[in-house]
Amino acid sequence: MKTRLFAFAALGIALTACTNDNEMTDNGPVAAVINAEISDAVATRASGTTWADKDEIGVSESRFGYTNVPYRWESGKFTPAGTIIFFQDDNPTTFSAYYPYDADGGTLTATTDATAQQNQPAIDFLYATGATASTHNPEVNFTDDTDAGGTDCSFHHCMSQITLTFKEGSGVDFSTIQPTGYTLSGLMLTGSFDTTTGTAETDDATAAQDLDMTLTNGALTSSVILFPQTKASIGLSVYYNSQPYTATLTIPDGALKAGNNYTYTVTVRNKDLTVSSATISDWNPVNGGNVNPDL
Repeated sequence: MKTRLFAFAALGIALTACTNDNEMTDNGPVAAVINAEISDAVATRASGTTWADKDEIGVSESRFGYTNVPYRWESGKFTPAGTIIFFQDDNPTTFSAYYPYDADGGTLTATTDATAQQNQPAIDFLYATGATASTHNPEVNFTDDTDAGGTDCSFHHCMSQITLTFKEGSGVDFSTIQPTGYTLSGLMLTGSFDTTTGTAETDDATAAQDLDMTLTNGALTSSVILFPQTKASIGLSVYYNSQPYTATLTIPDGALKAGNNYTYTVTVRNKDLTVSSATISDWNPVNGGNVNPDL
């Protein structure tokens, strides 16, 4: 599912797919025009709804020495935030890009604790590569053209996601009392993101931790973004009517994989929980299935 098309440009040229055949009409400098879409996205701010003013991405290319060039969302479009990328000869060059932009680039460290979950776009790391362009084809298209026999150069999520939807079971009435929060136990919450390769990984020198999440304003669906990690199962505690209900989330293939959204339905019953098996959907969503937490 492609849910977001975004563009940033130094010249006002229409957006198309991974390459195009427009020829130059003069011998002046040619600025890169970059199109990009996020493939298999879900509705986080960075991946499917609206860009916020001043949001930035970083763009690099392999031949002319442009590294980590910021483009900023302003007035409904992405524009260069300083440096403009110009082609310096007629040979094709390859581009990569990532989100969210960091001035230093390289390997970024991050945490996915409860505080970080309150600003998920900051940890929703995205990466795109493989888009090529030249002076004669100056559009750099980070788009998925596989349906037309081309390649997938679009942005992809580098993190993993878990989404829980809470439902009423027997003896439970959410109109009277609702779950107030939940804990996912034994997770690696600290890690790094390499802006040059798009690799997100845990910091194995740190200890596993519990992630405590609060459900507010009647929310019955909650998502967390995590670093990819090997994990066959995750302990779940749901807090309802001042009591913890416990269950286990079984992770398909024994790992939280990059780009996957593992979705579970958690049914709160009078004495326990039921948890569905995981469904993987595209972010990629992965249906985890039904979970039955016990009091």
